[in-house]
Amino acid sequence: MTDTFHRRLAEAKEGKFRLNKAERRREQLQKRLREQERLISQLELQLESEQVDVDKLTRLSLTNLFHTILRSKEEQLEMERQQVLAAALQLQAAKQLYADLEADLKRVGDDLANYRNAEREYDQLMAEKESALRSSLLSSELAEMEEQIANQAILVKEFHEAWRAGQRVLASLEDASTSLSKAEGWGKWDLWGGGGIVSTHLKHNHIDDAKQFIHNANHLMLDFRDELADLQRSVDIEIETGGMLKMADYWFDGLIVDWVVQGRIQHAHDQLLKAIHQVRTVANQLQSESSAADSALAGMTSKRTEWIEQINLD
Repeated sequence: MTDTFHRRLAEAKEGKFRLNKAERRREQLQKRLREQERLISQLELQLESEQVDVDKLTRLSLTNLFHTILRSKEEQLEMERQQVLAAALQLQAAKQLYADLEADLKRVGDDLANYRNAEREYDQLMAEKESALRSSLLSSELAEMEEQIANQAILVKEFHEAWRAGQRVLASLEDASTSLSKAEGWGKWDLWGGGGIVSTHLKHNHIDDAKQFIHNANHLMLDFRDELADLQRSVDIEIETGGMLKMADYWFDGLIVDWVVQGRIQHAHDQLLKAIHQVRTVANQLQSESSAADSALAGMTSKRTEWIEQINLD
């Protein structure tokens, strides 16, 4: 068999593997989309319920009188508005993730289209190879080497893809860490009495940036988990991105609230640093195993070349 034939067979085998992987990925994404649809429906109902509570408090009623006696109407209304804000933020994040999943599903559809003929081509080439090897005394030995090389090549690519997925997660987490560090700095400035509306605004701009980076990281983590699952490895990391009392800091500008917000920022940053350490540890291990797999593939390929060169067909 020619080198061109072996190359075509290796490519067809990899294409078949990619096809099966894309089919599995499509099933996972479709499941996540269904789950996200249910979550969005729940959050929309929650937001509607919270808004109803705010509307009730803004109208004169016996309920308003009750709240006025036990707790100031303004305080109760403020609490309800914060709950509306929290529900709205959760709904926004859920819808954004849904859109991200839809985009991922479209990309998987493109992969399925690209590899749709891979299985048929693989079967045809295998049939051709089997027919040719029946007349060769070296058929079993050569076939075994080709099979080992093809399998190792797929493993190498899987390690590389998993490592790159981990690096994408790390990049988003590190960007989030930078943003939270800046937010902490402006928060300390507030606590020391040097802040005001400008520093508060800048602090929350950095918090918003961090939340977006963390959202991206959590989404990228889904791909990372899938890549690790293909290698029989796992990682379980998810970072909570709550409102961090953002509106309370604007509306109740004072030392106590600033301390609470600062504590939330520091807690989120601590979680973030732990996640970065976990992901980096897994990524470093992948890099080490990937290097070993690369070396093994190079050794197999070299062995095949030497074997072919030394064979005397006379």
